[in-house]
Amino acid sequence: MTDYVYLIVGSMVAMICFYFMAAPFFKREVAISQSLIDQEQEMSIELIYAAVNELEMDYLMKKITQADFQEMKQRYQIMAAEYLSMEEKQVRNELVEAPYLDEDIILELQEIRKKKGRHAG
Repeated sequence: MTDYVYLIVGSMVAMICFYFMAAPFFKREVAISQSLIDQEQEMSIELIYAAVNELEMDYLMKKITQADFQEMKQRYQIMAAEYLSMEEKQVRNELVEAPYLDEDIILELQEIRKKKGRHAG
């Protein structure tokens, strides 16, 4: 009798383990799209420079050829330039929008003060 209990419990444990191992494969589309979004957000200038540094180390240790090194380094430099130009555009947009935001805040504060003045009197 106890053999059957162990057999049933063991089977249930095996099925639960199989479920946890197989479940990520069925949620793959969500995981892939989320990982792509995370990778785009994580790609910063520091990571690009770290990749170039790693690439230089590989070249110095003769793991890659000079042609591959130059090609990959050029790709990383282009990525860094694009990232910096994108970042610069964002800063410019923020600076252009900032004065309008200040004016809007001042106008809202004036309206609030007027409303408080009316209610107080």
